[in-house]
Amino acid sequence: MLNLAYRLKGQSISIRVVETERDLPEFEEFISRHRILGFDTETTGLDWWAQDFRCRLAQFGTGSEAWVIPVEKGPAFAEAVRRALLRLEWLIAHNGTFDLHVVEATLGIPMEELAPKMWDTRLLAHLVDGRAVKEKGPGLKLEELTKFYICEKTADEVKGSMREIAKRYKTTKEKIWKLVDLSDTDFLLYAGMDPALAYRLFQILYRLVPARSKSQGLIGWEHRLAHVTAKMERTGYLLDVEYAEARCAELSAEQQRWEIVAKSFGVENVNSNQQLIDVFTDLGVKLTKRTAKGNLSIDDDVLSAIGHDLAHAVVRAKKAGKWRKTWFERALNGRDSNDRVHGSINSLLARTSRMSISGSIPAQTFPSGDGYVRHMFLADEGHVSCSIDFGNMELRYLAAFSRDPTMLNAFLNGLDLHQITADAADVARKIGKMANFLTVYGGGWAALMEQAHIDEETARKVLDAFARTYPGVGAFGKRLADEARKTGFVYTATGRRLPVDPGKWFRALNYYVQGGSRDVTARALLRLDKAGFTPFMRLPIHDEIVFSFPEKEAPEMAREAARLMEFTVNGLLIPADAEIGKRSWGSVLELEESKH
Repeated sequence: MLNLAYRLKGQSISIRVVETERDLPEFEEFISRHRILGFDTETTGLDWWAQDFRCRLAQFGTGSEAWVIPVEKGPAFAEAVRRALLRLEWLIAHNGTFDLHVVEATLGIPMEELAPKMWDTRLLAHLVDGRAVKEKGPGLKLEELTKFYICEKTADEVKGSMREIAKRYKTTKEKIWKLVDLSDTDFLLYAGMDPALAYRLFQILYRLVPARSKSQGLIGWEHRLAHVTAKMERTGYLLDVEYAEARCAELSAEQQRWEIVAKSFGVENVNSNQQLIDVFTDLGVKLTKRTAKGNLSIDDDVLSAIGHDLAHAVVRAKKAGKWRKTWFERALNGRDSNDRVHGSINSLLARTSRMSISGSIPAQTFPSGDGYVRHMFLADEGHVSCSIDFGNMELRYLAAFSRDPTMLNAFLNGLDLHQITADAADVARKIGKMANFLTVYGGGWAALMEQAHIDEETARKVLDAFARTYPGVGAFGKRLADEARKTGFVYTATGRRLPVDPGKWFRALNYYVQGGSRDVTARALLRLDKAGFTPFMRLPIHDEIVFSFPEKEAPEMAREAARLMEFTVNGLLIPADAEIGKRSWGSVLELEESKH
């Protein structure tokens, strides 16, 4: 047995590292004395679906004592961890869904067995304050939360130590997990402190979750939702490997073609800002935009504004390279042995609680209105793709809570809200539509001016017309802004507390609508899961859920799923519309476009 110790603000934390099978009885005796413990794993990476993925360590602990079990040393250690996980009544983990994947993939315990007893400090942290560090919030990573709530010194010394360990091994932080020796005491200290920190964080954060959030059941809601999205991650999305490889080759050829053009002007590397600045300066182009550090900028906006063949070639070459790497190569490199891609679905991420998808399927970055990327994702054999999305979710949510009579009347009687706004300002419908959505997303006249390609006078006129046409929206926004000014935050209808930054009180309306709309999607996922639809769900993307349905049953299943998703909020229905395509996800989008 190896004994390590760490002092946190004068308190001693004991870390017991199991070295041989003779140490296991003492570990099991420790487990027997507890109902709830912090839990964490150290693995070979984040790709829990990969054939060579391994769990290296499993750690359990209280705020003052932790145990580290070397799972990769053999079956006896793995079995001891299995018994501990099954015996404990509650587990506390940070980003616990990852550990559920790890345990299922390497120890054979289905996540359905452990998820009901998992407390995730990442979810609790968001319910307290979901702002990122760059937004002057506490952040959501364990290192960030340790620094904010527990001890800045510990965050730097312990949670930041993996960077130093990687340097010592002369590798990167991404690669160190496979390479670090299990006898490395710095690594063992890092590992052993994780469950202790999670345990302490739970005690701090649970008390800080607002009473309104607790009374409305948000803690249980978010944990159930995280489990649903984890099951979707586990299922993954089938990849059309041939299509993805063809697009990679196509984009590589396009990139090379435009790089040859750039070389003809003396640019050897289109990604070298200095080369571009030098060549454009020699060509007589005057560059004025500067970066935050004061250097000349040569970003896409600058390049797009330069009317020169070189600028056009650089933009096209960089775009082709980015599309290939970001979407197609990432999917190909991230697939499992069955050609399924497992994205990371962050069920509770942005300040407003909106979900996001990252990893091998960064779906929210895919080009809108275009099936080019989506075509590489397929429904299962014998299935077809189906997309069900909410109709005007954010605007209906805004109407439901602002109670603006004109907006409510439009939705209740099937009138064209975008045309109403356009007529009030005497502009085209598409500009009215932009104005409506900009109000929801917190944009002003400058954003409308840029997006609609109109002058400042027209942009201001359109937003003034919006304010006159829907006075209830303005009044509701003012009430929320006043609430935020007094308290520093607003509460959504579900009891979620959303911080509003000082001087940015006008954003309270945007946060309220965004957070509330996200909860409509969350509710839909929970209802679908309860009804048994989770094996058919592939991705949740804002107001849309993508499915893989058996072809013959698809119409009936789509109707039932849409019915379950529909929700009446404050007396106003938010409808859900289903669209069934062919086998690829992209075919659904093309079908929608053809109808319009």
